Amino acid sequence: MPDPEAAPPRPLRRVLKRTAIAAVLLLLGVLGLVAILLAWPAPDPPDRSVSGDFVIRDVSVVDVETGTVRPGRDVMLRAGTIESISATGTGPVPQGAVEIDGRGRFLVPGLWDMHTHSNAFAPQFQHPLFIAHGVTAVREMWGCMSRPDPFFACAEDRQRWNRALAEGRGVHPRYVGQSSFQINGGSEVPEGYEAFFRASTPAEARAMAAWYAEHGVDTLKVYSELSPAAYAALAGAAREHGMSVAGHRPVRVSLEQVIDAGQRSIEHGRLFAFECFEDAEAFRARERPMAAYDGDLRRRLVDEQDPARCSALMQRMAASDTAWTPTLLTLRMEGFADDADFRKDAGLRYVPWLVRRLMWFPDADRMAASAVGNDGRNVRRELYRLAQRHVVQANDAGVDILVGTDAMDTYSVPGAGLHDELEALVEAGLTNAEVLRAATLGAAEYSGAADRLGTVASGRTADLLLLDANPLEDIGHTREIAGVFLAGRYFDRDALDALLAFSEARAGSPSQNLKIFFAAIRSPLLRVQMAD
Repeated sequence: MPDPEAAPPRPLRRVLKRTAIAAVLLLLGVLGLVAILLAWPAPDPPDRSVSGDFVIRDVSVVDVETGTVRPGRDVMLRAGTIESISATGTGPVPQGAVEIDGRGRFLVPGLWDMHTHSNAFAPQFQHPLFIAHGVTAVREMWGCMSRPDPFFACAEDRQRWNRALAEGRGVHPRYVGQSSFQINGGSEVPEGYEAFFRASTPAEARAMAAWYAEHGVDTLKVYSELSPAAYAALAGAAREHGMSVAGHRPVRVSLEQVIDAGQRSIEHGRLFAFECFEDAEAFRARERPMAAYDGDLRRRLVDEQDPARCSALMQRMAASDTAWTPTLLTLRMEGFADDADFRKDAGLRYVPWLVRRLMWFPDADRMAASAVGNDGRNVRRELYRLAQRHVVQANDAGVDILVGTDAMDTYSVPGAGLHDELEALVEAGLTNAEVLRAATLGAAEYSGAADRLGTVASGRTADLLLLDANPLEDIGHTREIAGVFLAGRYFDRDALDALLAFSEARAGSPSQNLKIFFAAIRSPLLRVQMAD
């Protein structure tokens, strides 16, 4: 019998030694490759734009305020501003101006996405996608706390991108306003951060508002679990500091209270599903209402709506300064996650592989698994249709509707998602003209920038889209972009296609995906959010 404790035969020892050495070398090689990929410098997006003065010849100008078209116009752009609009052939053309053929084309203001989530890697894929799809301005709806974060874009990042845009460097949209991180009553705050970020008491809420006011943030983003007392204190402090409150309606706070507090916008499509629910007050009275948000409650939200209450609430909101950003795409994903055709969205190729595989696909799988109940109803899809009906009712009542996508939420592709949202709003029942106005002038009015952005008019900033077809006839024509004017530069179709190709390449880049992965695991904000 061989001794089991005896050393293995010499040939076997040599094999084991060589195997161990090979394993160590392989591990070192893998680590070295990872280190090289992480250190590999990220390329800048290709900027094939042309700078200078421009005249767009014989173009049809779309007036988003009246929903009409003025054909046969020459539009003169100088130093990034619309200098004049005149009948074709009647106006002066400065020497050296680049002439662009506008025949058969339509000039509209640049589009705004009023609910986005940019991360530290936004210049590598989000920004090029925004510009390639004609989104020239965005309202960011998250940020950082008291320290830089490796994954989230902070106010300082967005301010830096805005400066680069103004100086003609890089490819960036305009970031309008600066948002805080989501304020949720404490569950979102990692260990080691200042206690006031929890905003679990009125005193903490006031301290947090003061801190953000000192650090260049002008919008406090509130979230679902914030307590009524902390919410009231936060709204009061925001007014004192000249800041806005926007975001979710905290679940335990009524819509009337949110309006009275002066919240500037309420986000997402379930707003009136909850508010018009016959049992809304009892639901709000729970200690943790969203813990009861299950399949049975979703059915009740659809089946137990109070139309009279809904109408009264919409009238109340229409008489206020509070806008609604439905972000229908978020509910569309929940409702259609079990649809194979929906899951094959062509825009996925522009989203980093890691985000798709580790975040988007599992999220959609969870929604699909609970989409259809034992009764055969897809209540998630019914909630989406209910939200579409509410958007039409609210719009008819006079509520200000903003167009936002929750960009980078599951199946909301930056840039392309804005066009999906426009089409979802039209499918709901809004007119092409109403939707186009909301995505341009309406967004500028909300942001206090209508004196310089949001319309095609003399003296306005020339953030413009040149379209190959009339969006007032079919909102899908906003996708047919011949060129984008932004901050004194012109991106023609070839330049836009180069941005798309760059974004697609970065989405599949091993180096880029590794950087996202390591940033994600190092981000205390993301770790807490993913664990919630």
